[in-house]
Amino acid sequence: MKALFFAVLIAGIGNTVLRPGLENPYTLYRLLAPLGLLAVSMANPGLAAKALAAYAVFAVYNFALATAYGGDFSQLLPSLVHYLYLFIPLVMMLHLRSRDARFERSFLTFVQAFYVFLLLNLLLEMAVGSYYPNLEPDESEDGSVRAFFWNQNDLAVVLCVIGWIALTLDRYRGFTRLFVVLATVALLYLNDSKAALISFLFISLPVWAVQRASGTMRIPPALWAGVAASLAAAALAALFAFSDVDIQFANDVYSVGELLLQPIVNIVTLQASGEDLGSLNNRTDAAIFVVIEYLRTFGLGLGAGGSWLVLTLPQYQLGGAQSPHNALLQFVVDFGYPVLLGYLWLTGWALRRLFRHKLPEPERLKVMAILSFPMLGLSQSGAIVTNYFFFTAVYFIWLYGRRRAAGRLAVPRPPAAALPAAA
Repeated sequence: MKALFFAVLIAGIGNTVLRPGLENPYTLYRLLAPLGLLAVSMANPGLAAKALAAYAVFAVYNFALATAYGGDFSQLLPSLVHYLYLFIPLVMMLHLRSRDARFERSFLTFVQAFYVFLLLNLLLEMAVGSYYPNLEPDESEDGSVRAFFWNQNDLAVVLCVIGWIALTLDRYRGFTRLFVVLATVALLYLNDSKAALISFLFISLPVWAVQRASGTMRIPPALWAGVAASLAAAALAALFAFSDVDIQFANDVYSVGELLLQPIVNIVTLQASGEDLGSLNNRTDAAIFVVIEYLRTFGLGLGAGGSWLVLTLPQYQLGGAQSPHNALLQFVVDFGYPVLLGYLWLTGWALRRLFRHKLPEPERLKVMAILSFPMLGLSQSGAIVTNYFFFTAVYFIWLYGRRRAAGRLAVPRPPAAALPAAA
């Protein structure tokens, strides 16, 4: 079963290129993943039955949302297929964790090997150019790389999640941790992955610094609150003071205000730029359009794929890809209050533990992921639901350190529930 799990995961990582043709939907992952679900059904029928029942509830919920929104199922049905394939690695991981006490170590060993393989591929691509099949030709001459991923932003979220693991787990320290950090920053900058770079530099690394300080000394919460408030005020003042300063990226030049302030103002006021060119304008306008339709549902949501459906409507034309370009917003708009309230709760949970003295390793990793994801998600288009390595790593982060329960489907609950020493 473990060998099958990693075979499915490898197929998922190479989902873009491991197919007969560019537009062919029969990828190796789509052929192997059902075998993984079948294997779980044979080895652990109780878990499989609960998992399929949970997915059935998810599907009915989304049909209800889509029907209430207008009854257009053109994006709902393919989206439910995408989410089913995204669900399979979780079911397999739940089964393996319940039967194999060494599964977590095996998964981390796989991540290490994959990271080395990925870097070697990227170095080779820098030398000879893109060489994998079934990738859209990249006509840019900026030296960006993507290996076997659909685009550079797919690669960006993978690099960042590996960076979270390297920063928070005790087994990675010293030169190894420094190398991963430097490689991540360099590749994100080379690829002009602005949101991922901002997330890693200004959220992930500061979170690691706070966790490291909290691990070496006991600092009163009031002092941490004062420091955090002071830093936030200083950052806000600097943002306004340097709003006209230009930042040179690989493909574009943006002022600080254009990059960080104006999009927020436009989204809050729901005023689209109306410009057809520029990835920043495209992403901002996409967010505004899906928020407008989300508010019309009174926060209930549009159903799976609803955010993609909005951007096919004639009144919401974009100059670039027809995608929300915002993973968290996409999930909130599609699924409504469960995601909105759930992520607000998770954020509160993470902030309460961010400054805790000697936080257990699994909780450090969860805090890092929860706080880093919203900004990181800005780099990813709607194709995030086929980024199987990223979500499998997220499943691992969620389950890491939790007690194993044979035959039981894990239900979302406070991560600390399985860590009484940290309560």
